[in-house]
Amino acid sequence: MIGTFRNFILVSLFVFSSLSQASSPLTEHALAISQSMSAFYMYSLSEGDKRYERDYLHYFQVAEQHLQALQQQDDQLSSELKTKWDKLRQHLNFEYVEDVGFIVSSQMRMQFRQYLNNLYASIANNINSETNFEEQLLLITLDVEVMSARFFDISSSVSGAMNVSSNDRIIDPPKMAKELNEKLLKFQSISATKAIGKNLRLVSRKWKFIEDSVINYKEQAAYLLVYYNKEQIHKLINKSQDVMAGI
Repeated sequence: MIGTFRNFILVSLFVFSSLSQASSPLTEHALAISQSMSAFYMYSLSEGDKRYERDYLHYFQVAEQHLQALQQQDDQLSSELKTKWDKLRQHLNFEYVEDVGFIVSSQMRMQFRQYLNNLYASIANNINSETNFEEQLLLITLDVEVMSARFFDISSSVSGAMNVSSNDRIIDPPKMAKELNEKLLKFQSISATKAIGKNLRLVSRKWKFIEDSVINYKEQAAYLLVYYNKEQIHKLINKSQDVMAGI
């Protein structure tokens, strides 16, 4: 598995220079995978609420659409990811057990987690100082969604954080949160418009409201609030991206 992961990173390093647009299909794919993971495990935590089933099925489709878009930029990377995703996707199902609820196999959980680990690492390792403001907005929402996905993954697992391996620590919520807070503070003061500045202040406020639960896996009963607020953060960032597109 370590060898596979290393090969994945090397391929991603080679092609990433052509994927550094504000709306990179690779980044958008990772974003949709994160959103699907949150909704997928929220379905289990909510004891089968159909709203979350609709959400994760929707995000599965969005993730696949971005893989198709990636094919136009790099067919090799797109094919590699599609093979991995298609194999994983067919096993992303729940089993209902009486008096227990909706469960997934530990093997499937680890594979789903590893897929997101690999995606996030390939993006995070290639961020540079020249990343523009619009790209940074996308990376803000990606970080929030990735941290939230890990929260829902852990919250829905019987063993909790005990089954987080050293490889899984590629996604490091405390470190990511610290950098996110610094970034939000900086960008509020340099925003291109008052509307974007206002949106980012709201993002910061909503993030602070759920931060402790998300990064420390505390108050797992707060998953409803985490899901709602991370969705609101995503909408606020989208609004800011729309404003930037119109400038």
